[in-house]
Amino acid sequence: MIRTIRMAYGLAGVLGLALVAGEAHAASDGATLATDQVTIRLARQTAMPDGTVRGALVVDLAPGWKTYWIDPGASGIPPTIDFSETSGLGTATLRFPAPHRLGEDFSRANGYKQPLSIAFELAPEPDATIGPIEAQILLGVCAEICIPVQAKLTGGSDAAADATTVAAAFSALPDQSGDIGRIRSAVANAKGDVLTIAVEYAGAAETPDLFVRGPEGWYFDEPAAPAWRDGSLVFEVKVVDRPRGAKGAPETIDVVFTDGPRAFEANDITVAGKPQQG
Repeated sequence: MIRTIRMAYGLAGVLGLALVAGEAHAASDGATLATDQVTIRLARQTAMPDGTVRGALVVDLAPGWKTYWIDPGASGIPPTIDFSETSGLGTATLRFPAPHRLGEDFSRANGYKQPLSIAFELAPEPDATIGPIEAQILLGVCAEICIPVQAKLTGGSDAAADATTVAAAFSALPDQSGDIGRIRSAVANAKGDVLTIAVEYAGAAETPDLFVRGPEGWYFDEPAAPAWRDGSLVFEVKVVDRPRGAKGAPETIDVVFTDGPRAFEANDITVAGKPQQG
């Protein structure tokens, strides 16, 4: 899933409400922060000819611990990633690997139990050069309790050793080519509280799932099992929360489709609306 940012990425205010125990760890000034629960390392490649820098935040979770996707679900904690202190930065684009469903009932969430890499791309301001990367990170990691892990990581310009790590992070992202599948349509019902999303998928669909994210302030329920209609897998996704004052459905959504190890993503999908009856 792609997001372009100028300042912080995430919903830090939700974090304080979602934590059930624990205290934030002290920030680190190097490229790596290691705690008993998680190790976070900043890797980067050398700048491209246009000045853009690619990198990855490598998150290695201790056994039994988990962390969360961009939209963490009902019980998860969203990540906050801020590159704004990086000199010469114009915009930052982050992409997350495909998430998984975690937990049961009230502890249901979207996230990761295995090591993961969050890929990023930093574009410079006009006539500027990206300096050493300054990344301020706040991740919620949970086992029986949840702990906010804070890191201030710095990555310099000598990045030859990181090239393989960064390339692997981008290779592990959900497909965007359309070879695996595409979103055929996304339609809101008349009240705007349910989205019907049709997916064209080049596979047997053994364990299909759909993760939906909207603009900031929009939250969506986990869909029920999809049905085949007219050659497409059709998911129904409930809107569970909106930004204050918003009505109906969002104008656009981002979607990640998963089927076991296979995944593709589609961004800025326009949501069509059905007319109100009566």
